[in-house]
Amino acid sequence: MHDGHPWQVRISAPAHPHESVGSGVLIGPRHVITCASVVGAALGVAVGPEPPGGEVGVELPLLPIPFRGSGTLVAWVPEAGWDPRWNTPGARPPGIAVLQLGEPAPATATPARLEPLAPSHYRNRAVFCLGFPPEAPAGRCVHADCANADADTITGLETDHGTIERSFTGTGAWDPIRESVLGLVVADEFPSALALLIPAHCLLAVWPEAPVQSDRGTGARLLGWVADLDTRRGNLLLRLFAGLAFAGLGLIWWLEPDTQPAPEQAPSVAASSLISGFVWEPTGKPIPGVRVLVPARGVAAETDRFGHFSLGFQEAAGAAVEVLVMAPGYQSLTELTRIGESGLNLVLQRPEPLDGAPTETGDGLEGSPRVGYPDRQRP
Repeated sequence: MHDGHPWQVRISAPAHPHESVGSGVLIGPRHVITCASVVGAALGVAVGPEPPGGEVGVELPLLPIPFRGSGTLVAWVPEAGWDPRWNTPGARPPGIAVLQLGEPAPATATPARLEPLAPSHYRNRAVFCLGFPPEAPAGRCVHADCANADADTITGLETDHGTIERSFTGTGAWDPIRESVLGLVVADEFPSALALLIPAHCLLAVWPEAPVQSDRGTGARLLGWVADLDTRRGNLLLRLFAGLAFAGLGLIWWLEPDTQPAPEQAPSVAASSLISGFVWEPTGKPIPGVRVLVPARGVAAETDRFGHFSLGFQEAAGAAVEVLVMAPGYQSLTELTRIGESGLNLVLQRPEPLDGAPTETGDGLEGSPRVGYPDRQRP
């Protein structure tokens, strides 16, 4: 369902095991790291210098067979540091807590690997955050970008689509390229496009036994180095490499002798083109499993878990076609576009219910049937 998140934890109060108060990250067979405020919410106490007593509900809901247990505190740091640039009046610095499970997690659960980056390397870093808001108990994934240039103790997160709310607090910021967790998300009580991130090196200072992302070879180091560049410098470097490659190809063509026999004419092949984009709800939530098709060409595809789709054509770009989007519980949408178009954003609306005729959603609430993530199945 959510590839790359077999370490995802949902935390609840013992008296209400099905109501999420926050999230956490599995960092060992019997240990979970989360925010101090999540533990305080689960136990119904305010965060203070003394660690609270009692057990909290711990669940690994994304496993093939979900695991449910309980955890007790083994590490408590109520204030993990605060950057004045992100401070708000009356706000308390976010803290870190480590829970020990009463019994080990099943073998299908893979602990996350933390990756401490240099503070200046967090800028423009793209991550995915998974939370469990009440309207999406199976989990909802939101893409976010690290906002400021320095993450010594904390950095900001911004998202263009979707919101980050309290149920996301304590979840891991997953980097699909590096296949690692870069820190813990701290969300406000109210839904917002802004959140904070406690970097991984702060987590390792609290729990040094947590697994760390290992070296994956020269190619991965080169990819990581390019990914660490600021966006503008990275784009400039990529353009330089592309210019050198084209210059090398031009030199080879110029030096090639003219006496070579002409190659046989190869049969013509239709050009390959794409139409790609995303399908969203009006709230910015991606819709997976949506049928997207071009009836005039007999081409169809389904959106992935991030709402992305891609339609392939064996013809040159430029022709105008109608794209039809259909999903149960939503009004069908027809969009006129051209073959070769990318970044197409399609928003599906729910049908207006008849007066006095309640309809059923995937969550058991009134409304249209919801297209959500299927039951469990960067990466």
